Amino acid sequence: MEENVALSRVRKTSLVQNIVDQIEDEILSGTYKSGDKLPPLQKLQQIIGASQGTLREALRILEQKGLIEIRQGIKGGAFIRESSTESVTEGIGLLIRQRSISYSDIAAFRKVTEAGLIRLVVENATAEDIVELKRGLEQMHSESLKGLDGWQEVLDKEVMIRKTLIRIADNKMYEAVLVPIHENIFAYARQLFSAEGFMPMDAYEDWANIISAIEQRDTDKAVDVTIYHIERYVEAISFNTEDTGK
Repeated sequence: MEENVALSRVRKTSLVQNIVDQIEDEILSGTYKSGDKLPPLQKLQQIIGASQGTLREALRILEQKGLIEIRQGIKGGAFIRESSTESVTEGIGLLIRQRSISYSDIAAFRKVTEAGLIRLVVENATAEDIVELKRGLEQMHSESLKGLDGWQEVLDKEVMIRKTLIRIADNKMYEAVLVPIHENIFAYARQLFSAEGFMPMDAYEDWANIISAIEQRDTDKAVDVTIYHIERYVEAISFNTEDTGK
């Protein structure tokens, strides 16, 4: 593998970035496969014509981008990482925690994205999936009977139900994008949730209607109630005085 490299000498300008771009192109084009080892520094130095310090910086950037893993020791080196949605998930979670995206923008995105998710769920859900969703719904109902004291547990059950929906949809993009959104949104909800006009039982009833519509294969109703549920959270959750999520 190390001898079949399409890398070439690079210009002195933006040297590190040129090296990063070359190696990234080789990885994305499939020249390097998951688990392959990049040539050692000495070999890369001969091929590319850059100093080892410059090459180390380029490899560090590639590792930060999640494309390679640098291992130490006798059998160490730079290895191609398996493709994963992990970096996407972490990036979205970080943006939300830093409040780089307003809750109103997140809510608008959720309406469109989760409508698509629900359509896939209605199409894919098996009898066993419906049983699992109803089991989660029963647990949510038990917690919702506690009134305001049950909000924390109700939010936990909602996260669990949403993860089940993502599994049923069987689409990695929904998993990469929606899981960090839900986990981080509800983390804030636990701290800042304003229950005025929206009680745990209301959340339960929304989910009862969504799951019932899924079971009946009523796509339009399932989507409509999902969007309505998101809108209720928009009104109930306040991130700060400047971004009420409305």
